[in-house]
Amino acid sequence: MTLHKLEIFEQQKSLFQKIRKINFSSYTNSLKNISEFFELDDHSIRCVDEGTPGGLHSAGSGILRDKAEVITAFKKAGVTEVTSHDGCGAAKLYARLHGLDESKGDECGKKFSEEIAKDLAVPYHHITAHEMSRPKEFHIARVAYYDGTGTFNFGDGKTFPPGFVISRKIQSEKDSLFEVTLGLNIAFGKNGFGDLITKSDPFILVAVGETKEDTESLKTELKKLKHNFDNKVIIDSFVAS
Repeated sequence: MTLHKLEIFEQQKSLFQKIRKINFSSYTNSLKNISEFFELDDHSIRCVDEGTPGGLHSAGSGILRDKAEVITAFKKAGVTEVTSHDGCGAAKLYARLHGLDESKGDECGKKFSEEIAKDLAVPYHHITAHEMSRPKEFHIARVAYYDGTGTFNFGDGKTFPPGFVISRKIQSEKDSLFEVTLGLNIAFGKNGFGDLITKSDPFILVAVGETKEDTESLKTELKKLKHNFDNKVIIDSFVAS
């Protein structure tokens, strides 16, 4: 564990303590500018990685999903650009699952995203480590937003903590929960905060719905996850309004 990682974890603490003291719902209700975080004018498809905020999200831009299904879903969502990014965990997993060396992950991610962009007749862009809003060496997410609105963007990480964003709105429950699990494994692994996440400083799964009913349904989905992190993961929620 580097000091840099510990420093970032400590820097995030005050915001997490502020939110946890009252919960995400009460916190968002106290914000005068909450609507700004749901004014999504960027319909590029991005990874769930916290370093690629904005737009719509799917792990590795859909690389772990059925390609035909991905194309159909992205067309329906009005995707205007497809991206890949440096150090993509989903692309590394894809490489491993297909008998390739993990070092080929980014190459696989680029190829897949380029093909999807071509099928959709939209631009393709590769996001470099320099362009990402997290350190190149590790992940800084200790929250995952399970977004049922398809418009949530945590912004610059000052009002809402930076986190994985899973666009549940544009994909199935099965695929979305798999991506949550992928995020948890990253956060608790060597490339995330790891042992810094504890019962007192837990990882938070946040259901974000358009209505109270939607939000409760999303929370029910999250409760189906079989994660084994010694009560270091909690579920919270808030409504977009």
